[in-house]
Amino acid sequence: MNAALIGATGLIGQLLLQKLIDTGCYENILLIGRKQPLYQEADATQITFIQCQLNEFSALELPFNIDHAFCCLGTTIKQAGSQQAFIAVDKTACIDFIGACQAQANFVVTALGANSQSRSFYNRVKGETQEELSKVLAQSQQASCPKRLWLFQPSLLLGHRNESRTLEDLGQKLSGVMSPLFVGRLFQYRPIAAEQVAAAMMAYAISAQDPEFSATQRVTLVSNAEMLSA
Repeated sequence: MNAALIGATGLIGQLLLQKLIDTGCYENILLIGRKQPLYQEADATQITFIQCQLNEFSALELPFNIDHAFCCLGTTIKQAGSQQAFIAVDKTACIDFIGACQAQANFVVTALGANSQSRSFYNRVKGETQEELSKVLAQSQQASCPKRLWLFQPSLLLGHRNESRTLEDLGQKLSGVMSPLFVGRLFQYRPIAAEQVAAAMMAYAISAQDPEFSATQRVTLVSNAEMLSA
């Protein structure tokens, strides 16, 4: 099988990339992005890297067929510079990537609270992305082998980043003290380690490889609480 990953230089993506390599399930792993990510396996001959800009994703010609597509793209309005630039990363590039891969199984990181009707700009864009991805895959369905979409919705991410993100940096500092307070109904909002998100994505991907795997629904939402409890 072949896999494709976008966002491999990010907090979740870099962890997921190493898992894709280590699992040994993929004959080829395609990485797409503006700069080549780092990974520990020096002799990972299954890695192919395509360097391109965000606005070039929709016109990509892939070197081989993709079975599993993984999207870990994510930024902030502060980093992007504007709402329009944020949409270009977290919505447009994500949709273009999944559309270009035409994979049977697709694994995409969105966010807790993603809702196209949300008053929050961030959550609204994430919700719109989820809806558009569902439409893209529905339009390319084959009755004999329907395409599947898993949407992972983490809360505040914990882990080491190369760049500073104010809210997440604060969350890192307070997580040890505050996390035990997220119990009962609040458990779903507890900050989550990027490692747990990457592990959940890999676990679902491995499950989808099982010949006895039976798809009960086309789109699966994987909540923050589910990833915390895994």
